[in-house]
Amino acid sequence: MKSKVRSILFAIVLLGLSIVNIILPSKAFSNKENRYLDQFPELNLKNIMSGEFSTDFEKYASDQFIGRDNWIGLKTLSQLAILKKDNGRVYFGKEDYLFDVESGLSSEQFELNIKNLNKFANSIKKDIKITALLVPTKTEVLRDKLPSNAPVTDETQLVEKIKEVLDEKIVVTDLILDFKNHSDELIYYKTDHHWTSKGAFYAYKKYLNFIGDSPLKQEDFLIENVSDEFFGTSYRKANFYLGKPDTITKYEAKNPVELEIKFNNIDKFEKLYDDSFLDKTDKYSYFLGGDKAIVEINTSIKNDKTIVVLKDSYANSMIPFLVNNYEHIIMLDTRYFNASVSQFINERDVDEVLLLYNIQTFVNEKSFLKFGI
Repeated sequence: MKSKVRSILFAIVLLGLSIVNIILPSKAFSNKENRYLDQFPELNLKNIMSGEFSTDFEKYASDQFIGRDNWIGLKTLSQLAILKKDNGRVYFGKEDYLFDVESGLSSEQFELNIKNLNKFANSIKKDIKITALLVPTKTEVLRDKLPSNAPVTDETQLVEKIKEVLDEKIVVTDLILDFKNHSDELIYYKTDHHWTSKGAFYAYKKYLNFIGDSPLKQEDFLIENVSDEFFGTSYRKANFYLGKPDTITKYEAKNPVELEIKFNNIDKFEKLYDDSFLDKTDKYSYFLGGDKAIVEINTSIKNDKTIVVLKDSYANSMIPFLVNNYEHIIMLDTRYFNASVSQFINERDVDEVLLLYNIQTFVNEKSFLKFGI
């Protein structure tokens, strides 16, 4: 009898929640997850017969379920309560650091990337200096803040492997030791996978010194905190977080550089920062307004030096430093640039090419096919 009563009560609760879900207006966008939510699918005979309606309705019901964020957070909290150190997507580290759980490295993709990069190196004019500056992930640099026995990639060995197989025309250096020497500083965001502006400054310093140039010193910049409300991509994967939000910092040279910036051959701006993103979920896009296929920057630094930066999103917060050393900077994001990279470079008067990628992205990135065209 008692089990029957429990079954009836459960059915009533489930029915009630379903009715509330139907009555309440659907949410279009989740600020927490930074994505658009599924809406009620189109109801017609074709969709019902094909099974498309039931599949789409399941996604809609999941996205629009009342109190969805709270239920997901409760699930994560229960996992932490039984001493789990991750929720399948992030590790909950010491000092409120969140670390993305690695998805694994593809040896096949790595071999293909090296093949295309070597082809690229041999198709570039001989007088162009090509450097690969490889960025370690937070898991490599801040291992002491990871949960014990968390399985992560040894990126030091990975860099050595890259050096072994990559054409000698591409000179490889990395930031692992440099960043470990600064690991007591906030060089990575706690809630995001990217480096902070301070981390980008150390990368800028390493690169300029590596090629025999002179970087500006930290005291040459005005440093300003522009937001103390940044929750990054790792936070959105965590579903539960009691730490404080991250702070986004802007570095501007005390002797300002005049800029003319063109995005995707269309828009022209004079600023490296897009303040509108400080009021949005994706605050990291404050730097250059996020990823673009091509960004061209002309500066008032009259040294006739041109650099092409082939990059992922880490580069967006390093460019504000490089503008102090180059007259022309061209950024190509191969994820969105749909043409031959080598042809683009050979058709221009270029002095340097910088490949600026996260180490694991360098191995797994599928868009490197465009290097071999």
